[in-house]
This record gives sequence, C-alpha cells and structure tokens, in this order.
Amino acid sequence: MVKDMDSGLFEIRDVIDMDLEGGTLIECFPSISALALITANILLEAKRSPTEDHSVQFDQIAVGDSNKLPSICVVYYSKPKFPIRIYANESTKIALLASEIPQYPPITREIGKKIFKWSKDKGIKRIISVEGFTSDYKQSPQQIPMRVFGVGTTESCRAFLDEKKITPLDHGVIKGLSAVLLNEGWFAHSEVIVILGEVRQHFPEIRTAARIIEVLNSLLPSLQIQIEPILAHADQIEQMALSMRNQANAAMESEGQISFKDKTYI
Repeated sequence: MVKDMDSGLFEIRDVIDMDLEGGTLIECFPSISALALITANILLEAKRSPTEDHSVQFDQIAVGDSNKLPSICVVYYSKPKFPIRIYANESTKIALLASEIPQYPPITREIGKKIFKWSKDKGIKRIISVEGFTSDYKQSPQQIPMRVFGVGTTESCRAFLDEKKITPLDHGVIKGLSAVLLNEGWFAHSEVIVILGEVRQHFPEIRTAARIIEVLNSLLPSLQIQIEPILAHADQIEQMALSMRNQANAAMESEGQISFKDKTYI
C-alpha cells in the first residue's frame, strides 16, 4: 500500500487483495469533460453481450485519497463511497479506476505516478487510459461519427492498436493524467495505451462513450458490453454522470480548488 498522506499528496488504500497478475487497468479519471466518468458508469452497470454466459461484476478493491482534494463522499444507491475508487474482476483480470472529482493540476502528476506504481505492484500488464479531446466539428454524430484515436508507449502497443484497426494519433499534445501515464509507461518500457474520444460542443458525450466502449470491447474480448442498451438509456446515463461531476466541481470550488478548464489538442 502506498502511504504518503503525511506529505499531503496522494495515496491508494487497498480494501481487498485480488490477483490481477497480467491484467489490464482501465483508467477513467475525468478531465475536460464527463466522458471518462460516463464510460466508467457504463462499465460498472452495463450488461455483456447475450453470447456471454455471465456479466462482468466489478468489486471495489481500493480507494484513492489526498489531503489536497475536497472532503466529499459520493453516494450511489444509498451507499457512501470515496470519490476515487478502483474496482476489479478477478476472473477477467480487468481493473477500473473511476472518479467523480476532476483532475486537479497541482497533484495530477503525483496521482499518475501512484496509479502507475500501484499497477506495477499488482502485476498489471497494461494500462488503458480514457481521455477526451475537443473538436470544432459542428456535424451531428449521425452525420459524422465521433472519432477515436489511440496512442501507445511501446511497439507492441502500437501493433496491437493497428491490429484492432484503431486510428493512431500522428501528432498532438495530450495533457493531464493520461500524459503522466504515457510518460511513465514510456520511461519504464511498460504498456500504456490512451484512447482519445472526440467531444463536440452541443452534442451528448454518451455517443463518444459508446464508441469508447466499442474500442474497449475490441481490446478486451472478455468485456463484450452491449452498445444498444447504452444508447437506449443515453440521457439517463449521461445526466447522472453530469450531475455527479457538477457536484464534485462545486465542492472543489467551495474549498478553493478550482477545476481549471483544459483541453487536449490533436
């Protein structure tokens, strides 16, 4: 367990010891939008494909905390929860980091390093980070589908993305937690993939989240989440995520930790 609360930075506290050797961590920490949080909610609640025998049930195995973050507790279905949580499924070796708190620049680098170290300590082979990028496209998703790009730290990652027909990001600047994980992964010769989903102003982010889920289904065959139910309940899923994010933003502002507007450019 990482213990750095005395320094006021960030710690990850394990709740359940689970074997994740050789597995994958999906990192869904919101930044420029609620895209990552929406994606995490889908992963936690959606059903798998009818061809699969069982749903992937995620158990909460760890929480993240920091003296630099607001003192809040989020409540889902009458149960209190830390605003930063890690879930996992032992049979599929898939872990998921979910957060309602937006990235807070003064400690984003520290959070990224601790997440990377925690993953290594658990024997996790690959991190997949979900990130959004802003777009000036004014066309609706029905006219032009939301675009998704991939970035990988190693040749094996890039070959994997190419095999799955995920468009590579040729040039661009990535910020925040995804950038920290990419840098740490490159330095350590470790597999980190960032999936960038397009966020268009005035159009629901749930459409992009559905595209992200399609990509995750492709990268992780043991996942296989159904897309149709997501779109059928799009408004409900998105509104819950937006409400939780807005309340977390308000808490940060009330404690003087303003959520800075930021963008990822490509």
